[in-house]
This record gives sequence, C-alpha cells and structure tokens, in this order.
Amino acid sequence: MSRAALRTVALGWVGGFVDAIGFLALFSMFTAHMSGNSVWFGAAIGAGNWRVGLHHLFPIPLFATGLAAGAVTVELARRRRLRAPFAPALVIEMALLALFMLAGAPHMGDGSLRAAPGAFYGLAALPALAMGLQNATLSRVAGQTLHTTYITGVLQTLAESAVRYGFWLIREVRGHGWRPALRGSPGEPALRAAGAAALTWLAYAAGALGGGLATQYWELHALALPIALLMVIAGVDLAWPDATA
Repeated sequence: MSRAALRTVALGWVGGFVDAIGFLALFSMFTAHMSGNSVWFGAAIGAGNWRVGLHHLFPIPLFATGLAAGAVTVELARRRRLRAPFAPALVIEMALLALFMLAGAPHMGDGSLRAAPGAFYGLAALPALAMGLQNATLSRVAGQTLHTTYITGVLQTLAESAVRYGFWLIREVRGHGWRPALRGSPGEPALRAAGAAALTWLAYAAGALGGGLATQYWELHALALPIALLMVIAGVDLAWPDATA
C-alpha cells in the first residue's frame, strides 16, 4: 500500500474512534458524522423537539469551521514548502482532542459528560473542530480523493471503483483470458481505489468499535489512543516526507 493509503486508513480509524466516543459521551451528538447530525436536527425540529434539534445542530458549523481552518493550514504549509503539509493540521487536531480529554474527564459521570450547558457545549466544540481539521487532510489514492470522516463518500468511491474494475475485468477477460486479467488486476487503479476505500471504511468501523469498548473502561481518557496514533502519523510525515501529500 502507498503511504497515502496507509495514512488514510489510520486517520479513518481515528475518525471512527473519536466519533464513537463523542456519540456516547455527548448524548448522541456526532463529532464527525454531520449527515447524522443533520437528520437528527431536521427530524427533531419537525417533531417539535427544539432542544434535541439544536443539540445536533450545534456541531455542524463547528465542523465546517474546522474544515476551513484545516484547508487554510494545509494550503499555507504547502505554500511555505513545509516538509509535511498535513503535520500542522494534525498537531492542532491533537491539541484539541487532548484539551477535550483533560478538561472533560472530571465532568464524566455514568459514561456521559455532565456539566453546565455552557461548559458542556464549550467542551463539545473541541472534538467537532478536530474532526473538521482532520477531514481537510485529504489524500489521493489511485486517482481518488478519500475522506477520513465522510464515510458516505468513501462508500460511494468503493462502489464506483468496483464497478469500473468490473467493466475493466470483463474487457480484459474477453480480450486476453482470465489468467492475464487476474495477473494485471493488482496494477489496475480502479481495483486499488476500491481496496483503499474498503479498508478506510473497515478502519472507521473498527475505530468506532474500539472507541465504544475503550470508553467503558477509560471514559474520555481513551482518547489517548487516537492522540498517540496522530503523533505517529505526524512524526512519520515529518521524518519521511511524502512527495504525493
């Protein structure tokens, strides 16, 4: 796998882990899955439950702000020709998650963040900003741009790439037979893109599973795991810059 694909899979795991912890600790608020928050917001407002609707509306502009801030950070890093253009955004993401973990841990009770409304939403803003920042660190794998928190788009990439590979395989089998077609498959960009998308989805789901399990034992302190992985990703990018980043 390419460096870009490995980075994308690792960040997918981080996204799923953080989103699961946010969902459990912040009363079903997603910090990365804005489609889910949008449905909660619309459905709750439509049913007349303004409190729940506004609760799920809250992270959406913050996620968008994080996206914009991440895009600016990555663009400035590229213009200044930094060795690793994604590293500054990842460092800021780490800082936001660490602040959420350290400041929120004393307010945890029965697996949820229990604080006054002002403190609660001030803390909830941190992981939403962090996930927006992460989603700005896009990677191109086999000609496809893969997001690490927008999983609907990842599944779309998986399906479209699988279809393209299927048509390629049929054409190759008709022209050259099964064996040459299968031997040439590993180098086919559509198959590589489908594989990277599938691994990203699996990593996100595995991260969510890990976040759900870890939060039962360590509550917000479980965020030390994705923070440590982000440190590794940023460190590798700084030590061995990826020319495709």
